[in-house]
Amino acid sequence: MKDELCRAFCSDLTVRHVPAGIAVGTGFLGVGGDQIGFYIIGPDDFGLWRIQDDGNTVPYLEGSGADLEVLTRKQAFDDLLEEYGAAYDEDTTELAITEIGRAELPAAALKFVALLLRIQDTLFMTRERAESTWVEEATRDLVLKLAGRAIVEEKKPVSPALADYPADMVIRSDNRAPVALFFGASEPKVYEAILLKVLARQRGEACEVVALLEKDNSLTRKVRTRAENNIIVPRYREGEREAIDRIVEVATGLYPTNPSQVIDFHEREA
Repeated sequence: MKDELCRAFCSDLTVRHVPAGIAVGTGFLGVGGDQIGFYIIGPDDFGLWRIQDDGNTVPYLEGSGADLEVLTRKQAFDDLLEEYGAAYDEDTTELAITEIGRAELPAAALKFVALLLRIQDTLFMTRERAESTWVEEATRDLVLKLAGRAIVEEKKPVSPALADYPADMVIRSDNRAPVALFFGASEPKVYEAILLKVLARQRGEACEVVALLEKDNSLTRKVRTRAENNIIVPRYREGEREAIDRIVEVATGLYPTNPSQVIDFHEREA
């Protein structure tokens, strides 16, 4: 099982046996800076397994200000559980995906990690509100630049094979690999982008993945370095035009990579 999971996640995976089953640690970090992990428990009398967290994910987020009593946040939380086929036990505070066959464990494990990442990002809607302005501006700039050059889809997966991992925006242009764009308003969101890129490589899906940051210090150095080693990471506030041009170039091939040539292009366009 370790070999299968390692192929699915990457070299940062740790797997160890514990009394409850198997404890798995990933290379992804939660909002508190701790490693994201989960447990694989089973098989039960029917030969089925379950994947669950340690019961601390939701309590930690609520303790950090993500109140599930807020209707919009609670609805977003419930929608994610339904989307990933997971359940939340209010008594044990555990998140889990249950009744998994042995052959489906690696794929279910990836799905569970994606769920944990998306829950962290979704529950922090108070922070999202404060960050929404730059995301709206970047979205507007991209849509204007891409008009007539590409098809833009929001909150969609980049391909049917990656349906469980939707991007904030998918850009499709003729004769180019599609681009999955994530607005890096939080570290969990950037980890979603990295996870998508890893999965796309493993499944032979041609796509580019971009995490657009507001500025350089939007992430810790560790997370920023890891992102830059896997995906494209432009900074919006440190040069709006350059950041948007970089995404357009990746999506359509219409912009040269040399910065001086980009400036010349804009002068010709003007």
